[in-house]
Amino acid sequence: MKNIKNIILVVISLSTLIFIQGCDENEFLDRYSKSSPNPDNFFVDASSARMALNACYSEWLNGSLRLNRDMTIIMDAMTDDSYWRPNRNTSIQLEQWDVYPSHDNVEEYWRMCYRSINAANFALGNIPKSSDPGFTEEMQKPYMGEGYFFRAYNYLFLTTFYGDIPLFVGIEEDVSEYNKPRTERSKVYEQIIEDFKLAADNLPDQALVPGTPCKAAALGFLAKTYLIVGNNEEAEQAARDAVASIEAGGYGLMDDYMSIWSEEGNKELLFFWSYVDNSEDYGQNMTVQRLSRDIPGVLKSNIYGDGWGYCLPQKDLYDAFEDGDPRRGYTIYSNGDDFGVYEGSVVVEDVEYINVKDGKLDTVKVNINPGDMVKYSARWSPVGLNVRKMTKSVKDLGNVRWDGLDIPVMRVAEVYLLLAEALAEQGNTEALLWVNKVRSRSSVDMPEKTADDGDLVDLVRHERRVELAMEGLRIYDLLRWGIVEETFGDGTKVKRSVFSDYLSDDSSLKYDNPVGNLGLDPVWPIPQDELDQNDQINVQNAGF
Repeated sequence: MKNIKNIILVVISLSTLIFIQGCDENEFLDRYSKSSPNPDNFFVDASSARMALNACYSEWLNGSLRLNRDMTIIMDAMTDDSYWRPNRNTSIQLEQWDVYPSHDNVEEYWRMCYRSINAANFALGNIPKSSDPGFTEEMQKPYMGEGYFFRAYNYLFLTTFYGDIPLFVGIEEDVSEYNKPRTERSKVYEQIIEDFKLAADNLPDQALVPGTPCKAAALGFLAKTYLIVGNNEEAEQAARDAVASIEAGGYGLMDDYMSIWSEEGNKELLFFWSYVDNSEDYGQNMTVQRLSRDIPGVLKSNIYGDGWGYCLPQKDLYDAFEDGDPRRGYTIYSNGDDFGVYEGSVVVEDVEYINVKDGKLDTVKVNINPGDMVKYSARWSPVGLNVRKMTKSVKDLGNVRWDGLDIPVMRVAEVYLLLAEALAEQGNTEALLWVNKVRSRSSVDMPEKTADDGDLVDLVRHERRVELAMEGLRIYDLLRWGIVEETFGDGTKVKRSVFSDYLSDDSSLKYDNPVGNLGLDPVWPIPQDELDQNDQINVQNAGF
């Protein structure tokens, strides 16, 4: 995995190269040193192509507001699935949809995406110029495909949240040309579709390097983009093509649902963000943020090491799972669930558990002995729940911030559900075949859904929610379906705590009730930094 992460020096040198390209030739007697990397000599073969493309990844991977720590968690916290433990004002504001043009995340994600796009354009513009004749056009194809993929992926994120945005599809010759007006969202989607098609045409069925996107990942995102613009027939075809590529590439559903996250580079992952255990440079501290904060210290240190508890599933998500669906237990820890074996040497006394007795909450205290299976207590979270999915022990790490758990972006089950969605939107009951493929995974083994079980579209949307819960994807679904306002309702629809029914109406833990305007489209403003620097943009998004 490290070969896609050896990027720090590369990013520095590439940033220098990209900037230098914008300088006037007459500014320097000799523009480039003959003995150091420059645009004329950097691109040689597959190795230099890989290094250039690695710069696309780095912007997403590293940084406290990005995937390295907050991003997946805070994206879920914007939905009915999850709650952000109240800490860090900007995170609280984002969870509450209370953002503004100078909001840290709003500005950070904009910069992140455009830097990644810049790296993609630099790679796409220069890989074909590689000097090694042995690095043929055919050999260059997967690298070009990766560049097209990343350009489309970044623009899909940007236009989803910011609407009309500046569009760059080449290397600008002068720094001033980076000031561009906004392009209409519909035109941005056209570019995204074209790029995902080019990515699919060039990427192999099986990824060259684990973690990098394969052909099926590009086709999956192409299907998702078609669904966004309402072209369900094209979405269906793209998803069918993705399924064919999945089979050709040797991908498929994992039998064991939990192994999707515990087994690196497994056959279900079509594209994922890769991290390395015990690495200060290539580790992440998202995992420790997802682990329980409020468990008694001796149990915490003994079972999984540490936990900061920012990622808190809500009762609304807990209730969304059907009775008997094991994915609830795979995704969420709830009162009484097996949590881990206590291997300490002393008895832990008076550990509090909560139950309901005579219609009221009742506290019970128990002692935990060495060797006991510790049951999860609702006392260990403000909402009575903790996330289990995408967590593991961090106690053997040199630093709890150096975890190597990978973060999935597109997996096989989602492709099946994208095909189901495209079919359901057309009223085609074949959608249930793909829903049931996901439900029939041996470690899930839920009863098949039939046309008698309800509206096709609702069945697919339900399955997406429970299958992909707490993976940072729910927000994109709510926005694609245009149901954010409907989802949160009048502010008393989404129950936050497992004890919501017993809390007073003025408790902040009773309901998830964002204070921002949920009807805005796009949902975020153009960053103030961009407005200040770009004289081609002088109109802010409506509502900001």
